[in-house]
Amino acid sequence: MSERHDVLIVGGGLVGASLAIALDRLGRDVGLLEASPAGELPVVFDQRNLSFAAATVNALTALGVMQKLAMAPGPIRRIHVSRAGDFGRVQLDAADYDRPWFGQVVVARDFGQALEARLQELPRLRRYRPMRFLGLGEVVDGYRQVRVADEAGERVLLARLVVGADGTTSGVRGALGIEVDRHDFQQTLFVARVRSQRAPDGTAWERFTDTGPTALLPRGDRHFGTVHGVARDQAEAVMALDDAAWLQRLQAAIGWRAGRLLDSGPRSAYPLIQVLARALVGERAVLLGNAAQTIHPLGAQGFNLGLRDALTLAELLEEGGDDAGSEALLQAYAARREEDRRQTVAFSGGLARLTSNPAPLMRPLRSLGLVAAQRASVQSMLVGGAMGFRGEVPRLCRGEAA
Repeated sequence: MSERHDVLIVGGGLVGASLAIALDRLGRDVGLLEASPAGELPVVFDQRNLSFAAATVNALTALGVMQKLAMAPGPIRRIHVSRAGDFGRVQLDAADYDRPWFGQVVVARDFGQALEARLQELPRLRRYRPMRFLGLGEVVDGYRQVRVADEAGERVLLARLVVGADGTTSGVRGALGIEVDRHDFQQTLFVARVRSQRAPDGTAWERFTDTGPTALLPRGDRHFGTVHGVARDQAEAVMALDDAAWLQRLQAAIGWRAGRLLDSGPRSAYPLIQVLARALVGERAVLLGNAAQTIHPLGAQGFNLGLRDALTLAELLEEGGDDAGSEALLQAYAARREEDRRQTVAFSGGLARLTSNPAPLMRPLRSLGLVAAQRASVQSMLVGGAMGFRGEVPRLCRGEAA
């Protein structure tokens, strides 16, 4: 007989694991389908740097995850933004808003280990690993059939609600027949850990160029996490640089704000392609995180947005009665996520297009925008978005423990 769950989460990455933890607190019967075997972290938990907005830190603390981090996160107390060739800059200081920090920087691998430690504490969670998602079947007696496979062969699981948290190339999204809108920014983002002459002091430096952003993010290990955007046709050449030439390129892009860059860890490269699902829900199914929207990393809002997806769903499941996959609940979810999703996608994608546009006419317009952004009213709006307080914010993000 097929195993049944209130909720079956497909994907054990950042968003899927976080949702499983949130739902366990509610006493829900949850299954988590993971591609990685026990003892191995999903590939998404690599050496990239995750910028957690204040709202995300609030929620992950309430879920008991931040406490599991082996390395202390790096607080972002100040943000400095400029654009090569333009005058003006934006400077934000958390102290001006009576905040200790705007957010915190966490290494993805450390976060993955913290999530795993927390998942192992959940008494009710049923983990299927390693297991592959094959497709969706019919709805029978209020349960969606989910076809899966492991080393023992194919089988069918049943769930009131199927959650697609399986990334940009989501199999759940494909099985639902939900189409996507894609935009290729023709950029590749390089990520690495670098050590500088001056240790991080809580300042996040971001510099825009014609080929994308370059940033230094303060980590908790006296290093910076760096991201460096390059034109797609330059990516292979940049990856082939030796460490000295790579550091020289970074130094030219970011300047001397953190002193001389001394050494770098291995580089990883990620093509920047925005993928937006045209619908967030299907029959007894919902998409979260990168399965719903993979956005430009400018502003570091991707995971923060995905976590708000997960916590909104958990909040509705807490309020919505026994049937986790009811049409009323799914429509309420789509409505609740509309504003936050629209604003975040518009901010990250729009700013990426604006800041990388080399047209001469754009320089004075951007410069005026940077100057205008120093006004208190504009800064307050920017700060609210940067801290994750956009749209109808889930209770845990507001620091309200359930």
